[in-house]
Amino acid sequence: MFGILDEATPERKDSSPIETTTSNHEPVDFRFLLTQVWGEPRDRKCDAEELAERRDERVRSITRFAFERVPWYGRLMRDAGLIPEDIRTASDLSMLPASGHQHLLSSPQDFLPRGIGTADLVELKTSGSSGVPRTIFHDVEGMIAGWAVKLRERAVREAFIERPQMYRSASLSMEGDSAQRVQDHFRVSAPAVWNLIPKTRRFSTFENPARIVQGLKEWRPDHIFGYGSAVGRLFRHVAETGDEFPLPQVVSFSSDSLSDFERHLIETEFEVPVLGIYGATEAFSIGFECREGAGYHVNQDATYVRVVGANGEDAAPEEPGSVLISNLVNRGTVLLNYRLGDVAALVPGPCVCGRSLPRIRLLEGRDYAWIERPGATAVHPFRLSSALNRLGIERWQIVQPDIDRLIVRVLPTSKQDRASLVNAVRDLVRDVIRTDLEAEVEFPAALDVTSSGKVLSFVSGL
Repeated sequence: MFGILDEATPERKDSSPIETTTSNHEPVDFRFLLTQVWGEPRDRKCDAEELAERRDERVRSITRFAFERVPWYGRLMRDAGLIPEDIRTASDLSMLPASGHQHLLSSPQDFLPRGIGTADLVELKTSGSSGVPRTIFHDVEGMIAGWAVKLRERAVREAFIERPQMYRSASLSMEGDSAQRVQDHFRVSAPAVWNLIPKTRRFSTFENPARIVQGLKEWRPDHIFGYGSAVGRLFRHVAETGDEFPLPQVVSFSSDSLSDFERHLIETEFEVPVLGIYGATEAFSIGFECREGAGYHVNQDATYVRVVGANGEDAAPEEPGSVLISNLVNRGTVLLNYRLGDVAALVPGPCVCGRSLPRIRLLEGRDYAWIERPGATAVHPFRLSSALNRLGIERWQIVQPDIDRLIVRVLPTSKQDRASLVNAVRDLVRDVIRTDLEAEVEFPAALDVTSSGKVLSFVSGL
């Protein structure tokens, strides 16, 4: 266990400017950033037109900054015959050619603004679950702007907590991940922000669930959050062993998936509400679930999200596609129309909760990970994963060592017959992937995890 990391103090009552500093920054007043969404979430107060205006103002600002200061986008826009005045609204960002992980890895300095040294920025690294870890730099102002919109998700979460001003959290994650590093930075450079973070004790995602349960008995958190796979493993352990700890009032997850079975287990057997959070090292708070409607609300005034099909055009509502993000607040590693690697679909229509933020539905798998077939087009794993979810198994993992082999690793429930599951999985593979392919079905004690502790839904050896 990591032990207590963050100690919060009571909410500020005065109205004096909130200042933040680093060793290379003069104090700056960030009170306006914090109050954008403090109290009742701002997106409930704003109609769609007002939010779009705020979003587009940031689009114009970051686009001009990128054109004038960031080598990658200066070249990209000039090669495309674009000037900043051509991009007036978020939809105009589609005129920019998409960038991706391979571009950032090959030319990381080109995504940094001229005239700003990395010593003036906060260095974070991605987990590497999509391949090679990438270094992302954030400026302090952008970090706080990104944190401010996270208060929307926090307001949704705290609606389930009896004493939202005095609650404890427990985190199931990897030591030194981006969230911890950001909070550690706030602790030193922006104590007024850090003081608003709930008291949190961290537990390693690699820790034995029995030891985590013991720590939770001592800590008694009101809120548990962390990697979806780690949260699911914890509650499966409790359900299977009868081990107990004081249940939290709400659970949230991010980074990797919480299976349908695990979510149902937490919400029905333990009667604890579950909320999903969508974020990345490239953009801290992309979206969040509200439980009143389907999908994730997108914080479009901080991170603009596009979902595009294979042709690079915007996908129709409910059509799966690749997620492209534009971080509108970070002036460290600038990312516009950047392919994040996730698969999602736009959710049409307004949410019944009344928020004017758009929504997306996240889908299993990565947009670059495909199940290959000889002499036929590749199949995205989410076609098979959606079918596997209907079998009611606890969790699964698809592995393709070579083009003529497919392994499906299954964690069944205690009541499921393994022989029947083998037949059902093989039938699904024949229906969805290849009629001549007999899948290898394995029942491991646990699924393979990455070096950062995440469980990948699909692993390709090709």
